[in-house]
Amino acid sequence: MTEVAHSRVIAAPTTVVWAVLADFPSLAEWAPAITHSSSMSDATEGIGMVRRVAVGATILLERVSEWEPEASLAYEVEGLPPVVASVVNQWTLSPEGAGTAVTLTATVEPGPKPPMKVVAALAARKIGSTNKMLLDCLAAEAEKRGAAS
Repeated sequence: MTEVAHSRVIAAPTTVVWAVLADFPSLAEWAPAITHSSSMSDATEGIGMVRRVAVGATILLERVSEWEPEASLAYEVEGLPPVVASVVNQWTLSPEGAGTAVTLTATVEPGPKPPMKVVAALAARKIGSTNKMLLDCLAAEAEKRGAAS
């Protein structure tokens, strides 16, 4: 297993940051690298909600496995190459002054074959860089919404 985490303080209240994350299907509206995102479930919040995400030609499903309003959101990423057995992204939020401390952690399990562990570590690095971009985009969107309110 490999974990890659990125953290930063966002200059917006936790309620605003959570509002951006909790609007789960709207990811493509605030993350330019995501070419499309949409809901794939009837649920509009909570565990079990699923969104479809397109990153270029790659199509992923993200299934919510943890949902604690204004504190934590985790989802399993499906549709990645078999070099990884599983990927879970977990967002954690906590108030920090007038802002919000946010950490995005990717947990990557390598595929079953031994050489896959090395390739999975490289995949974890790539997922980590994508997650850093998502964290930066979340900050920009939440700070824009926080300033508008």
